[in-house]
Amino acid sequence: MRDVAPRTPGERLAAAEPERIEPLAGFARPSALRPEAAHRQENRATLRVAIDARKLTDAESGIGNYTFNLVKGLLAEDKDLNLLLLHNGRRPRERFEDPRVGEVFVPFAADSPLTPLTLGFFLRGHRYDVFHSPFDLVPRGLARPVVVTIHDINWIINPGYNSHNPFMNLAGGFFYRTSLIASMNAARRIIAISKATRNAIVEFAPWHEPKIRVVYNGIDRTRVFPMDKDAAGRVLEPVIDPATPFVLTVGQGSPYKNHLNAVRGFLQAFRDRPEYRMILVRRAAGGDKALERLLRTPQARAQILVLPYVTAEVLNALFNRARIVLHPSYYEGFGLPLVEAMAVGVPLVTSTVSSMPEVVGPAALLVSPADCDAIARALLALDRDAALRERLIGAGRQRIAAFDWAECAKATLEVYRDAARGAARQSR
Repeated sequence: MRDVAPRTPGERLAAAEPERIEPLAGFARPSALRPEAAHRQENRATLRVAIDARKLTDAESGIGNYTFNLVKGLLAEDKDLNLLLLHNGRRPRERFEDPRVGEVFVPFAADSPLTPLTLGFFLRGHRYDVFHSPFDLVPRGLARPVVVTIHDINWIINPGYNSHNPFMNLAGGFFYRTSLIASMNAARRIIAISKATRNAIVEFAPWHEPKIRVVYNGIDRTRVFPMDKDAAGRVLEPVIDPATPFVLTVGQGSPYKNHLNAVRGFLQAFRDRPEYRMILVRRAAGGDKALERLLRTPQARAQILVLPYVTAEVLNALFNRARIVLHPSYYEGFGLPLVEAMAVGVPLVTSTVSSMPEVVGPAALLVSPADCDAIARALLALDRDAALRERLIGAGRQRIAAFDWAECAKATLEVYRDAARGAARQSR
């Protein structure tokens, strides 16, 4: 089921693009400016880190989960660490009731254009040694070293991956491309969440390579974890009959998630199995006319269940009851549903491109995301071949050990210290 992968990063990106997503010439070549001189920093015995935690809200999001688990891990890893969390008043799922945590209130959202322009104003008068942005955007002109986590650079590679709306692609492409370039230039250290993201940055702006550190995400074992199948079925009774086999796909509705081909592949694989269902947990995006037309067909209406939002309890039950997890994205910086599937012991079908082979290792069937026939064949193989299923599940149980939030926090702390040491050397 493994397709022959293109040899170069550029060829891999070209092979990953669907026919309906055309690359924009204006975004194809690197044009970033060289980084400015590094910021100065005082040398202190106790490290204090300012973290932009404005995406740490009640809403489920990949970056919100990253920030939440990173902060927990940092506090557990270093008992002398002090944190200064920036947020805009919306309460997180869990407050960090710890005397080592201070707060700064910011009145605008994380992705606002005001973030690079004015966020530094809200940090005036606060002591911190390093500033960390967990989501690509950093304020300009900070007097302390900056660390930025880059999850992906798909706004640079192809803005069309992110929205079905041409205006949003144009406007968002300009804003995020400009902001990403500025953030990478301002950063003393860049955390890439996968080797695929690191390689994409280096291909775009090779002069950043010395300051990139790869630090994998972890798996939140309080959020997605193995549970008794019968108990999971009871949680899902309002959603689906516990006896119904289903394929699970989870992700936002952006074009790069490739939900159109996921649905096509499923319907092709199980057109003669009317008892089978596909559950598509898909945050609404709008504008995907082809998918909307497909979902209105009689077969899709009979077999596809679209859920715009589920609670954490229902999501965990879905992973535990799924027959197969299908994640055929065209592009991922990491791919959280992959590690969640491996954590609960469900076999995977995912893509040959971007970070997905790196994350799953030998624990999944890999297919071209543009090949609906290959997606269908892989789904059928995992439905019918018990030995193959068990082999992939076993490989996933071993592979999941590579993704641990404690290790992520430990490595991130070392990045902070490295950035602070570099600033101290330059201040002499």
